This record gives sequence, C-alpha cells and structure tokens, in this order.
Amino acid sequence: MNITIKPELKALIPPLAEEERKQLETNIKADGCREPLVVWNDILIDGHNRYEICTRNDIAFEVVNKHFDNQEQAEDWMDTNQLGRRNLSPDNFALLIGRRYNRTKKDVGSVNQHTVARDQSDPQQKTADKLADDYGISAPTIKRAGQFADAVEKLGIAEEVAKGEVEAPRKQIVEIARALPASPTTEQVEEAKKHIHVSHNSGNNEWYTPKDFIDAARESMGNIDLDPASSDIANQTVQADKYFTKDDDGLAQEWNGKVWMNPPYAQPLMGQFADKMKEQVEAGNVQSFCVLVNNATETKWFKTMASVADYICFTSGRVKFLDPEGNKSGAPLQGQAILIKGNNYKPFSTLGIITSIIK
Repeated sequence: MNITIKPELKALIPPLAEEERKQLETNIKADGCREPLVVWNDILIDGHNRYEICTRNDIAFEVVNKHFDNQEQAEDWMDTNQLGRRNLSPDNFALLIGRRYNRTKKDVGSVNQHTVARDQSDPQQKTADKLADDYGISAPTIKRAGQFADAVEKLGIAEEVAKGEVEAPRKQIVEIARALPASPTTEQVEEAKKHIHVSHNSGNNEWYTPKDFIDAARESMGNIDLDPASSDIANQTVQADKYFTKDDDGLAQEWNGKVWMNPPYAQPLMGQFADKMKEQVEAGNVQSFCVLVNNATETKWFKTMASVADYICFTSGRVKFLDPEGNKSGAPLQGQAILIKGNNYKPFSTLGIITSIIK
C-alpha cells in the first residue's frame, strides 16, 4: 500500500536520541519489524522511525488502520500514544499533555453557558482534573502545560522543543508568547524568538561567550589548554591551544590540562558534558577548569560539575551572548554561573556582575 507522510503530523513525534535510533535499527535488522505501523486513510500516524528504517533496508512491515473523524482526532491519538513513552523530557511531556488539554477544553468550552450555571461546574476544570487523574499530576500543572503548548504553537517552536533544543524555561516561553499580539507578524515572532536560547544539539554554541569572560578564565587558570565544546568561530575568541568541534566529538576525546567550557545547554548533551568533566577531573587529566552554564542548581548535571568544582560564582544578570559576527544577540532567560576548579576566582569578581561566590 502507499503510505503518505504528512510533515505536520511527523513533527508531532518527539525524535529518538541517536543511540535509541541506532538500537532500533539494530533490533529491526535482527528480528524484523515486530510492531505494525499505524495509518489513518493511508497517512502514517505511528511508526515513522520504523517506516524509514524498513524502507531503507527493504524490510517487510505490517500496517494497522485506525479510523478518525478528522485530523484533530488523529493528532490527539498520536499525543496520547506518545505520552506512554518512558523517555520523554519534561518539556516534551508538557507539550504533549498541554496539547491534549487544549483540544479537550476547546470542545467542552462550547457547552451551553446556562447548563454550566445550572450545575455550578466548570467544564474546563473537569478536563484538567480528568487529565490530572490520568497522568498522576496536579490540575494546575495541566493548565500550565496548556499555556506552554499555546505558546509553543504561537512561536512556532514545536520541532525545537521536540528535539530538546530549547533552553529557555517553560514559564519564560509563555511570557514571551503572551507579549506578542494575538496575530503576530512573522517579523514579530522572529524577534521574540531571539530571546529564546536555542542550542541545536551540535556540540558547539549558537551563542558565543563574550570576551571578558574568556579573559577572566585565562587569568584565573593562567592559560586555556582546551575547549572541548567549541567551533572555529568560537575559538577566535577563546584561543585555546586545542579545541574540539562537533565533528571532533569532544565527548569521545580525552581532555587535558586547563579547560574552558561553555557547553551546549540542550539535553542530553548538557548532562553528558558534565559527566565527562567529572570523569576527566577524577582521572587526573583536567587540572583546572572554568565552566559557564545556567544556574540550574536543581539539576543533576549542575550537581555533577559542582562536585568537582572549588568555587561557584553566580551572576547578578543574564550573560549577553554574541552571534557569529560578535553582536549581542540576546540572553538565556535565567542567570548564569561560573564553576571553577582552581584557587583563583578573583578575575571573575572584577566583571562587575558577580553577586555571590560559594566555596
């Protein structure tokens, strides 16, 4: 049968991590495609990765047809199905559950207002309560997820969220979207998106570190031997003796000496670079480091790097990162921290934006 891929439906599926995708292909090659693809009117709604792998490797697969009255019903089924995945990021989960809430509340919102007044109930609250019971979270969390899903749609960043490329907190994304007119122009949306740090999972930085931070790091350590998460453009400022780009895959290399790092902020790379730093310090390969990250003290990756740091310096404001031409292009929507292994934090205190230093 002919199978149609609709880009807007495919975009609803959170992509697999590279290792997950490799493992799926290995399994299919060894055992065949054990799960059938799901289609609606010949349109693929589940099994996009399996379909691509099977067609590329000439592997047979089965198909199951499902009936829906319209595409919105198909989309809701897709989101419900994806919510059963165990490896969803918090942002992906919020986007999926938020879309479900928004679709359902739109339907119940058309209930006759006299009926609502008569039974003194709120249909939208019932929707939030029902989803909260289904997924074991609170009704206010469901409603906030709905706001996040609306903001993602307004800004057109669903694909970036699905890929884990959006670094900004959900609350800030909602605030940015709310500041836009009800029907924003393309120019207004693009301008708003400049305030959302999008890191394209590349191992280098879309935004580049200002020179004064690099100078402070060099003075703190005496030199910068290595930048393991860099690019040719970034190293024009960092001037590390050695640097790794995404093509080098810094996570696969051995690190040595005095290390500067402004790692990619998207997961899972952020956690992987944190684990690598801890590993290389404990192996005796890294003698000192200066790492610029968000002050996400509640996260596992922050705690991992803090466990091998001697000092943590918190900024009073958000760092204004640079674009490839050296222009200030915006700032992440939370403050930053510099984690230091070594004895000299004073160069950072002279930047004028450090509010506290923890040893």
